[in-house]
Amino acid sequence: MSSISHLNQIVQVVKPRRDGYATVKMVDSNGSIISRDKTLVVKFPSHSLEAVRLGSLWQVSGTEKVSQYKINGYDVSEYTITAAEVKYLKPAGRVLSRWISTNVKGVGKTIADRLVRKQGMLEAIRKRDREVLRSIKGMSDDRIDSLFKIWPDDHLYEVIEWLEERHLPLGLGNKLIDVFGSEALEKVKKNPFLLMAMGAPFEKAMEVSKALGLDLADEAVLAGVAQHFTSIHSFDTGSTIIDAETLIEGCKLITGREVPENIGDIAVSAGLLAKVGLGYQVYGTAVQEVSVASFLVDCLTRPPGQGALLAVWERDLTEAEVNNALSKYEKTLDFALTDEQRRAIKGAVMSPLCGISGGAGTGKTTILRGVISVYEALSPAIHVRQVALSGRAAQRMSESTRKPAHSIAKLIYDHIGQGKKELPPHLLLVIDEASMVDLLSMYQLVGILPPATRILFVGDTEQLPPVRAGLIFHELKESGIPFFNLSEVKRQGAESGIHHFAMSIRNDSPEQPEQIAETVDESADCVIEEVATVERLIELWEEIRDEDSIVLSPVRKGELGVLNINKKLQAHVGGDRLPLSYLDEVRGWIPWCGDDGEFLLEGDRVLITKNNYDEDADLRNGDLGVIEEVYDEPDDDNVVGKLLVNGQSIGITRKLLEKITLGYAVTIHKAQGSQWNTCIVTIPKEGLPITDKTLIYTAVTRPTNRLIIIGNFNYIKRAVDKGSEALKRKTYIKKRLEQCIALKNKNETA
Repeated sequence: MSSISHLNQIVQVVKPRRDGYATVKMVDSNGSIISRDKTLVVKFPSHSLEAVRLGSLWQVSGTEKVSQYKINGYDVSEYTITAAEVKYLKPAGRVLSRWISTNVKGVGKTIADRLVRKQGMLEAIRKRDREVLRSIKGMSDDRIDSLFKIWPDDHLYEVIEWLEERHLPLGLGNKLIDVFGSEALEKVKKNPFLLMAMGAPFEKAMEVSKALGLDLADEAVLAGVAQHFTSIHSFDTGSTIIDAETLIEGCKLITGREVPENIGDIAVSAGLLAKVGLGYQVYGTAVQEVSVASFLVDCLTRPPGQGALLAVWERDLTEAEVNNALSKYEKTLDFALTDEQRRAIKGAVMSPLCGISGGAGTGKTTILRGVISVYEALSPAIHVRQVALSGRAAQRMSESTRKPAHSIAKLIYDHIGQGKKELPPHLLLVIDEASMVDLLSMYQLVGILPPATRILFVGDTEQLPPVRAGLIFHELKESGIPFFNLSEVKRQGAESGIHHFAMSIRNDSPEQPEQIAETVDESADCVIEEVATVERLIELWEEIRDEDSIVLSPVRKGELGVLNINKKLQAHVGGDRLPLSYLDEVRGWIPWCGDDGEFLLEGDRVLITKNNYDEDADLRNGDLGVIEEVYDEPDDDNVVGKLLVNGQSIGITRKLLEKITLGYAVTIHKAQGSQWNTCIVTIPKEGLPITDKTLIYTAVTRPTNRLIIIGNFNYIKRAVDKGSEALKRKTYIKKRLEQCIALKNKNETA
């Protein structure tokens, strides 16, 4: 068979697959299934993927070809239609009968046929008329409930058809109906940029607006352009606010023409932006900031003992009790706490909301253990939850405190959604590496916390800001919320070359490290190599050969970027090793290729790029491991190899494959919250635009024993002179915190 062309062939999805493929059955015009001797697969266009669901009916036009591959040594053939055009079908007649029997629990073909033949059946379903439906033989109350639950809204079909004509994602239909109900189409036609809030790209919203006859001067279009550029600005800068001048200039670039000076206010009137001070925010961002600020201030001002029965201990809390519990904790230590450490521990217990910031060696871990110890002494029933933004930071937190810790994403995953267990009504939440926490993560977090939550933020304001927009920890410092700064260094080895160099950067006066000696072993613990080539890096890496080592770079691309370093180190280790492969449902057993074009070979160091909650082991974003075994075919559980990570041997599935990349080198952002015995830090010229004081400081505080810098020392000085880009971010969270505190105080005195 070479190929067969199909025109308007009706098919029903029987098994959605990955990558746009679905197993289907061909449906005759009378609603019956057309039998075939081989499996039939349809490759759907990208715009239709969200609507490709079990039981859905489609009209498909395209070319059918045969695909052959092996499974466990057996030749398998199936036929694939690559759809050039598809149309989502509203079931009717016998096709409707088949749709009902496939999608409605407990209803088979016989009962479905009776339903379709029943006069007035559609009206009865719309009106939720149980009596009419009970009159149909075989229709029990459970089956009627299932029918009501699954029955599609007529408006949904109307919206889907409209989206389909414009090649928009059909999955937008359900979202639009959920938000706007029967007025969905009317709302979108009036303002196509509402599609962006549902996930449609700006370009598609512009395309729709033009098709509807709206031009660039129309206020709906101007509002959409303003929202789009504000979102771009937030993504690029990390700021949640844009000033009017920047907004106007950005909108000019997008439209290629002059725009009204009040374009921001036009977007505010359209409900797409919010006015804040002298600038604007995306409306959703404003909602997030208000929610976070309100919750934090509610925590701070909550009367002692309120919100949960277990919080009753707060009513009798005295400073003397805290001092007594703190003294008992201090007796368990081999050293004395400093006065500032004692103040921080007492403040974190006396106040239900508190922040603690300190650099490397200032004793944040000691303080954290002390805070938890005092809390447990004063309120043995209190629940403690420890979180950090990254999985690796959470793991390090757990090792330091000897108590469980999770990533913020994991905590949210465990406690949000239908059927999930709620958090205890009274708890202490400790957020470590708090400088990394962005606005969206904090917004999602406060959404699951009970009112009687006590929160402790722990971090370093000199470290990198969040990757995503917002600035929570830094803004707490000046907002009126109790905040303690640690300055006295207590850690052993404080006079090491690494620490001395890190402190010189923190104090804005970087001192050049020693040049590297002839060998690494002969060199000091902190050295610089100004021969900045990947070949020299490989020589040093080979000489070190430390399993607890990492290469750090500020950038992904370029000679000394993460991608090239990983590629070169992989080749240096040996490119003739077995590659990880997987069983593709169309192409058979093939090597896995990541998003950056990399293959993963047996023995490679790898990085987990996303939290992984569905596997036997709880793998976290930022975990590092080694591919210890590669299979030549999948086993019975579709495992294709073994990954050694966190001391465990984990089976590698297709789902896990999608979360692994090479990990000989990682970005400095990925490294925050982690530590290694040895770090090679590259400072390439191409990374200068994004390299600032906080990035350098974060990088040089990652190693515990050896730091090798590859790059020009002048680049480091330029970065330190640039200062912290984090402090240049514009947000409104500090102002909102102040406003919420002022409002609380006003209400209390009224």
